[in-house]
Amino acid sequence: MRLAALPAEERPRERLRLRGPSSLSAPELIAILLGTGSRGKDVLELSSELLAEFGDVKGLARATGEELTNFPGLGEAKACVLLAALELAKRLGPQRSAPRSRDDWLIKVDEIAGDLADEDREFIFAIYVRGNGSVIHVDRLSFGGAEGAFLDVKYLLRRSVRMDSRGLVLVHNHPDGSLQPSNDDLKLTDFLSRRMKILDIDLLGHFVVANGESRRIALPGEP
Repeated sequence: MRLAALPAEERPRERLRLRGPSSLSAPELIAILLGTGSRGKDVLELSSELLAEFGDVKGLARATGEELTNFPGLGEAKACVLLAALELAKRLGPQRSAPRSRDDWLIKVDEIAGDLADEDREFIFAIYVRGNGSVIHVDRLSFGGAEGAFLDVKYLLRRSVRMDSRGLVLVHNHPDGSLQPSNDDLKLTDFLSRRMKILDIDLLGHFVVANGESRRIALPGEP
């Protein structure tokens, strides 16, 4: 139904004021964020078409800035409003806490697992670690499609040395939701472990993450 056809008290902003945000549908909440529609289309129609394009709110949350900006009738300003609101929603997700006895890098693995929980593309992260287990820096090394991402191993090794790290942690997600390491994952773990030893840097772990959970791939010689 077009917004103009709704009684004043049934329009999204008025219902939000009178009944609270939980009384509104997803298209109505998005309509409030967008504020206005586009030429020949009111804001409620625009919001409904936007959700239909990306499937649902989770699909919308995975949309890139370019995809939103290029959506007919949306434009850069409205896309920025949506991206900001969706980012706030992600940051309000369950906070992962850990005992203080855990190394900082393990906490960072949990955080990355949570951040990548809804991603439909593969990302690769490196965590550079000091000798005491604290984190020096985190790099997003690469991202690709649903089938994988490219890792420049030479760059990773050089970067580890430049960071003066004593340990390295590699984290990548499986968009299909599986925590089972692939043959390529196992080969990469073995290769990195041997190369890092030459540099006197420990490969502390190579983790596969999916659905907010993580699995450490056994290093060579581990059971």
